[in-house]
Amino acid sequence: MRVNSEKWEYGGLYKKYDMDGIIRVGTGEVKVHDIYEDIPDFMKKADCLFVDPPCSVGNLKCFYTKADRHDYRDKYEPFVDRLFTYIDEIQPKYVYIEVFASNRDLIMEKCRERFDSVHIDDSFYYHSRKNKCWIVRAGSEEAPHPDKIIDEEHYIRWICNNVDYGCIADPCMGRGLVGFYSNQAGKTFVGTELNKKRLAVLMERIRTGKL
Repeated sequence: MRVNSEKWEYGGLYKKYDMDGIIRVGTGEVKVHDIYEDIPDFMKKADCLFVDPPCSVGNLKCFYTKADRHDYRDKYEPFVDRLFTYIDEIQPKYVYIEVFASNRDLIMEKCRERFDSVHIDDSFYYHSRKNKCWIVRAGSEEAPHPDKIIDEEHYIRWICNNVDYGCIADPCMGRGLVGFYSNQAGKTFVGTELNKKRLAVLMERIRTGKL
């Protein structure tokens, strides 16, 4: 299966930038990287983490397709195990994970195995309350959170502006909302992303200063 749609080229921005190795952009460092590979050392300096991971095996396969990869994953649970291996190695003070009905219980279970404080907040995405999601937040103490239900993009911006972190990590960075808003707040970020086409969007956003 291969996606040839122009939509998944994300404007061809990856052709403008050097996408090899560790990429320094704005206040952060990022890398094109498969989460099934060993975690890059630069990720371990984070003390906070936000991630919006694939929510099902179908969603996971779609991300590989968009990245022009054919080494599809047939099960979801090993991906979640791998994600939490990253979290275990980073050891952030606060963890925020965007979840959906399909993966909410599994993510909550994994968090409760590791953290003393685990809560879940209602949220939504693409600025429509019809698009239901949740933000799981966890830590050794209660993770800070907004005092009202807000869109997941605004939740990310709230974290970057209000949580006292030295560096925030996103191991599934996508087009880089975490990096964009952390850069806007003048705070350090680190991230990895499977798809160089998506990661290049973050680089363009930081260059232009707008989404």
